[in-house]
Amino acid sequence: MSTQPDIYISPEEYLALERQAEFKSEYFDGVMYAMSGASLNHNKIVANVIGELVQQLR
Repeated sequence: MSTQPDIYISPEEYLALERQAEFKSEYFDGVMYAMSGASLNHNKIVANVIGELVQQLR
């Protein structure tokens, strides 16, 4: 099984593509990588952790 070669993308090209993209991706060393979506439970956990951190930092 072969994989496609990575194509270098400039930071400007990445930002332009990301603004129009339906799905999020990350950019590292000139290559775009697809990101998986977060689940509802993941988002709830993140919100709870952030809320707790805010309370502890007051």
